Amino acid sequence: MRGTSTLEITMGKQRKNWSTGVKEAIVLSVLRGEFGVAEAARQHGANESLIHTWKTQFLETGRARVLCRTAPVWGLPASLATDRTRA
Repeated sequence: MRGTSTLEITMGKQRKNWSTGVKEAIVLSVLRGEFGVAEAARQHGANESLIHTWKTQFLETGRARVLCRTAPVWGLPASLATDRTRA
């Protein structure tokens, strides 16, 4: 699997930082039907709602790109993403 996830500890709480490659691989495996959301969440130690959020973002970004609308680059906050469709 491409990419990694890192564990960040802030104020005593653990939080994983997921790389774009890992998120993409998980979402694509769910979309292909290789795993259900629950099974993918268990295998990767992620919350099911997080995978649903990634899946929604992935599909919305792809739909916007297909319709030639400005959409944030997958995995980046909108404030950091640039519109690559006009390059």
